[in-house]
This record gives sequence, C-alpha cells and structure tokens, in this order.
Amino acid sequence: MLIADVFTTIRSRSSIRSFEQRPVDRPTLLAILEDAHWAPSASNQQPWHFIVVTGKPLLSLCDALQQARIQKQHAYDPSRGNTIPPVFVERTKKLFRELRPFLSTISDGQRSFIESGSFRFYGAPVVIFIALHRALPSSKLLDIGMAAQNIMLSAHARGIGTCAIALTLLYKDVIHAHLELPSELDVVLSLALGYPDTTNPINTFRSSREDITTMITWCGFDSADL
Repeated sequence: MLIADVFTTIRSRSSIRSFEQRPVDRPTLLAILEDAHWAPSASNQQPWHFIVVTGKPLLSLCDALQQARIQKQHAYDPSRGNTIPPVFVERTKKLFRELRPFLSTISDGQRSFIESGSFRFYGAPVVIFIALHRALPSSKLLDIGMAAQNIMLSAHARGIGTCAIALTLLYKDVIHAHLELPSELDVVLSLALGYPDTTNPINTFRSSREDITTMITWCGFDSADL
C-alpha cells in the first residue's frame, strides 16, 4: 500500500448512518478484526474483546434497547448539562447546525434521529461491541480506541461503512443480559458496520474540524518554524 493510500483512507472516512441490508461475510469481518488486533496496546496486553452480532440476535437486541429507552428514558445530553467547558458544548451545537440541512427530509428532529438511530444502530446488518475486562484500569480505554480506529479504517478501505456509537452504553445492562456476556466483561463501545446506502443524503454529511493550531502546544521548536 502506498503511504498516500493511508492518508486518503484516514481523511475520507466518515460516520455512516444509513446502510444497505447486504450482509457482510464472516471472512471479511475476521480480516477487519485481525487489523484491529494489530493496534498498539500498553505492555502488549491486547485488552480488547470483540462481540460480533448480526441477524435475529441483532434485531432482538435492537427491540430490547428501544424498549429500555422508552421505559427508562435516560436523557441524551452530549453537553452533560453544560457542565463541560463551553468550547466543547459549542462544538456539539455546531455539529447539530451542520447536520440540519441533511435531516430536512427526515420527519424526526435531529435529536430524535440521533437517539432512535443509535438504538437501532442505524439499520446496520452487523454490530461489533468492544469490551474490556473489568479488572483492567481505565487507561486501557486508550488501547480500545486504537483498536476501534483500526476497525473503522480497515472497513472503510474495503468499502464498508461504520459508525461508532456510545449512546447505547446508557443501557449496557440490556446489552450484557441480551447477549449473555460474562460478568467480567464491560462493553465500552459499539460500532455499526455495513455497506453504505449511497442513495441516502445523510451519508454525504461530513462534520467539520476546528483549526488544528488551536489544539497544539509546541515546545523546543524555533519560533521561525512556527
């Protein structure tokens, strides 16, 4: 692979929120997970465990999550009641402003689309849950994040879309019970995965990025180089 291919894959990946119902075969999924397995991890502990769900078990889980959402009604609040620093609250608001034109043909509002979409994994034919052993420290979440990024990039390079979804973790007890997961595993992320529905305008949406220079502190560099 050319280095340029890596750059293109990184910068052309986007979150997919509408999928074809074409199945993703098991050998392809295994190849993607093998790429995930090559992610770096502290002391090479490889702390990830992948739970791959499709077919009837996935449909049943989606129903259970929707029921839990209706019954428990945990609030979707990415700004955490404005208790996080204002700069991050504003970035969330900016995302919804950018999404608005793409959702104009959808009857649900933006918040409803994100909530209802998340709990059905936007109709993806496959969901990969990533779990961490409960005895491991929270620093291992960094390792999980690197493995998740490998999944998303490997899938994208194969023409398969993904969407990382954390909202489902509001009901992780439902996920654990429904999938009969061992008690020592803690689900920390879900990834919707499938072939993108290219006819749906929502999949043309690309979130913006802030000026990277506002997020860098340079130490020891000549000021002339900055």
